[in-house]
Amino acid sequence: MDALLPFIVAGIVTGAVLGIAGTGLVLTYKTSGIFNIGHGAVAAAAAYCFYYLYVDHEWSWWAAFIVAVAVLGPLFGVLLGFMSRALAEQPPAMKIVATVGLVLLVQGVATAHYGYDPLNLPQYLPNGRKFFELGGVNITYAQVVVMVVSVVAVAALYVLFKFTRTGLAMRAVVNDPELVGLHATNAFRVQQLSWIIGSSFAALAGVLIAPFTGIEAVALTFLVVQAFGAAAVGAFSSIPLTYFGALLIGIAASLSTKYVVDFPVLNGLSSSLPFFFLLIALLVIPKRKLEVPARAEKPPVLPWKGPNNLRFTIGLVVIAVLAVVPAVVGSNLSYWTIGLTQAIMLLSLGLLVRTAGLVSLCQAAFAAIGAAAFAQFMSELHLPWLLALLLGGLVVVPVAALLALPAIRLSGLFLALATLGFGLMVEQLLYPRSFFFTQTGVGREMPRPSGFESDTSYYYVVLAFFVITAIAMMVIHQMRVGRTLQGLSGAPLAVRTLGLNVNMLRVIVFCIAGFFAGISGILYGSTVHFAIFGDSNYTAYYSLVLIATLMLMPFREPWYAVVAVIASVIPAYVDSDHTASYLNIIFGLSAVIIATQGGAKPMPMRARALIEKRFGSAQRRKTPKASVQEPHWHVAEEATSLEVKDLTIKYGGRVAVENITFAAPVGQITGLIGPNGAGKTTTFNATSGLLAPTTGSVWLHGTNVTGFGTSKRGRLGLGRTFQLMQLADSLTVAENVALGIESSLAGSSVRGQLIATPAERRATMAATEHAMELCGIADIRNVPGGALSTGQRRLVELARCLSGHFDILLLDEPSSGLDPAETEQFGITLQNVVRDRGCGILLVEHDMALVLGICKDIYVLDFGKMLFHGTPEQVRTSSLVQSAYLGSFDKDKEELAHEGVLG
Repeated sequence: MDALLPFIVAGIVTGAVLGIAGTGLVLTYKTSGIFNIGHGAVAAAAAYCFYYLYVDHEWSWWAAFIVAVAVLGPLFGVLLGFMSRALAEQPPAMKIVATVGLVLLVQGVATAHYGYDPLNLPQYLPNGRKFFELGGVNITYAQVVVMVVSVVAVAALYVLFKFTRTGLAMRAVVNDPELVGLHATNAFRVQQLSWIIGSSFAALAGVLIAPFTGIEAVALTFLVVQAFGAAAVGAFSSIPLTYFGALLIGIAASLSTKYVVDFPVLNGLSSSLPFFFLLIALLVIPKRKLEVPARAEKPPVLPWKGPNNLRFTIGLVVIAVLAVVPAVVGSNLSYWTIGLTQAIMLLSLGLLVRTAGLVSLCQAAFAAIGAAAFAQFMSELHLPWLLALLLGGLVVVPVAALLALPAIRLSGLFLALATLGFGLMVEQLLYPRSFFFTQTGVGREMPRPSGFESDTSYYYVVLAFFVITAIAMMVIHQMRVGRTLQGLSGAPLAVRTLGLNVNMLRVIVFCIAGFFAGISGILYGSTVHFAIFGDSNYTAYYSLVLIATLMLMPFREPWYAVVAVIASVIPAYVDSDHTASYLNIIFGLSAVIIATQGGAKPMPMRARALIEKRFGSAQRRKTPKASVQEPHWHVAEEATSLEVKDLTIKYGGRVAVENITFAAPVGQITGLIGPNGAGKTTTFNATSGLLAPTTGSVWLHGTNVTGFGTSKRGRLGLGRTFQLMQLADSLTVAENVALGIESSLAGSSVRGQLIATPAERRATMAATEHAMELCGIADIRNVPGGALSTGQRRLVELARCLSGHFDILLLDEPSSGLDPAETEQFGITLQNVVRDRGCGILLVEHDMALVLGICKDIYVLDFGKMLFHGTPEQVRTSSLVQSAYLGSFDKDKEELAHEGVLG
């Protein structure tokens, strides 16, 4: 035990610093809903500031400390507070990219001034190097100061957060800033204060740890990133548990270093351990605790799609230009070859991020795995070059499939954290191994194909792979998998309820992206001849550079990758030792600005008009009109009804729905009405499988489907629309409507998810056209979903449901946004659908004239309880319903009669 004490003490010190950083991180996340991946960058900036003043300019330690922690920390907090405000309504990907941009910005500024070598900061605390003996362990006074400061700071934060009025406002502001404002509290100032405190804690952590570890921008940033593991132990919400997790991680990591000599297999474990904690926590924490409170999001900026003939022409021109590059660039050819390999990498990342809406921060790790596998296939098995390359890419596929497991239950921020943790863990734990890159300075030899060893001939090999990859990505976007991936990104809840197995789809897209990332890593390694531990293009930090670069590009696939080639060759023509640093500054600052704007600006309207005037407008895949007829479809004879029995749903201590029972038979329209907050949408979510009931059951055609997933219920014939509309803005109206039938056809089959058979394509086109005609939207079939009005979006949602073969439709306020004439026609459409198909409809609606006019049976909810059940006439004349939902009978009788609700 005595031999362990020195390691325990060292671990407590490291854990104390991580505890400061982690609790500050949790504070800002809890109050803003934005997880600052750049938290470590704030710590690094403060450490560099302290070094600049204390060492370079010989300030006293306390003066430098005050400026670095008490001035620079709050200044970062103010700036991050304003950034947080601008990001509040942006999609999760933009919030992630903005904080990643902060990492690049700080790293670029630091290395531009100090270079890439670590700085040694002497212990500055008074008597900090002196020590005393306790239990046979030498403990320095600096270590004691760090521990005391940590305990005092975290305890003060906990008291503030838990027991003060300001802390109460901090806890409330993330859930409902508008409600906080109604209580005479400025929500933005509360969040601003949280950012000031959180950033000051990060700055304090950076300055305290610097004398123990030295100062290097990326290393110090990722050292504080280890606090992510501590935050995960605290479920990203508990300050005490986060601090405890930090101490636990610090002690465990320190103890692991003791056994490295005896057990070399543990090498790298100490720095990887926090990310083990992070990944495990993300997999075991209940999903509901990882859900960020829902907020309205601004619609994404949609890249403009140019005319097909123009895109084809430009594509040929680009290939021709790239083909003549070897003849004109001379000795800089290797930069262009590397640029093409990174363009392939961006295409793989773009498939995940831009198409599927899944943020991955580990593409560099995929590239490294592919390179290491390729090198061994060549050196150990002596396989042909092309076969080794393809197998190297395939080796990444099962790894990507394994990493897709977090993607099944996580999304947005937490998926990004899981992939970042994976990338860092692979880099620190596996890269130095003998079976990977080895610890030698030479690394793994990466040969070029026989006959193409010269730089020029190998350039054309890489160019061929880039062209093949670009074509493959365009083909993928035209296939069913491409459309469903865009549906997953823009309308994730909708495609689940329509029958698509989104878990399998996420695994598929990770596998495809991993394969191409592995190919990119192999081609890059062969360009530079070796794959080496420490090569910047294989590091986790490079994954951050990639995501920022991708989000800066204003074009669609594959054009954003072509622009990346240009970015890669800049160092060849800008002769400076700090070119990479300046590029990081530019990319980092641009990432912050563009993310706060919601994405890169699309083509200006005037330029777009000029191009379309000359070349014509972009033509999406069109759905035939009169040439394709919808085959007669009718619900199966065994289809009977949807039944909900004794349903109760609780959120914590609040009962949202209590012991309700109702049925929606096929062949009729059933109404479910009630005032706002009555529990109607909650009931729909439980019925469709998006929400697990506390008690009760859901039956579809006599089968208990309570334990079935959402997509399986969809494939069994249960479809729905949403109160908050779910459309894929990047898809056209026709493509959105087609998702109704394509999602169920894709289902859980790998073949079905990837491609559609000719018969399925014909059925999809027919069902899509018929549904659009029914809803009167056939004339806008080629308009992107993001360009529609509210009323049009409602009709597209209904048409999407009607294109699928659903026995029961759950329609959640479908007439919202329609004018009176459209609402009347809407009611007729629903009646015709029920008559022709024999399906059943459960209608949640506030338009009482519509409900009373088309429903055969009506259920009334109030405060989560079933208030009334009867025919429209009984509902119309019920004083109980009028009092609870429609208002006082005596007061509103004349008005309701005028609206046609009362006879």
